[in-house]
Amino acid sequence: MPLVKPPAHQTGTVPPHPDRASVIAAIDSCDPAVRRAAAWAARVYADGVDIISHGLAVEKDPAVAEAMILNLVAIGGPKAAAVLAPLLRSQDATRRFAAAEALRDIGPDALPFFDVLIRDRDPQVRIMAAEVARGQLGGAAAQTLERLLSDEEHINVACAFIDVLAEIGSVETADVLRGYAARLPGSAYVRFTVDAALARLPKE
Repeated sequence: MPLVKPPAHQTGTVPPHPDRASVIAAIDSCDPAVRRAAAWAARVYADGVDIISHGLAVEKDPAVAEAMILNLVAIGGPKAAAVLAPLLRSQDATRRFAAAEALRDIGPDALPFFDVLIRDRDPQVRIMAAEVARGQLGGAAAQTLERLLSDEEHINVACAFIDVLAEIGSVETADVLRGYAARLPGSAYVRFTVDAALARLPKE
């Protein structure tokens, strides 16, 4: 489910132009609306990522956590990406997907974290990292997926790579996908996934 982008101004009991101390206090408020507003207000401070990260680490309300993640995207930069990247290992599926979408939106600043996560030992993390490549990481992400696909042993991960490559790959990607399918000639699932991807890739 796509993240719902926040409005230009968040409502709550945080003043429209609060001082930093008020924002720090509000991020720990018992009122979810106040915590959500504090995440928005933190964006104007140099340490806004740190303020939001502090709140996100202990946040239990899914709607507030999503708002915090969205405000990290609004701040952007490698520091925000560094906070979001570990969330791909979260036990909370909603938080994992929100973080993956957020890293997509951050763009090139997420590339170093993508390069690490896409090689994670946990198959689920690799699958979520592949989703990040659907964003604005450019051809480098596609080339990384192509290289890793040839050695990927987990079929679900490989098919996740293939599905993403169908969206971001090039004409040359077709040979990579055919090569992977040739390794597993008896897998109908792989054959179906590759055929579907080939139909979506650019043609010469």
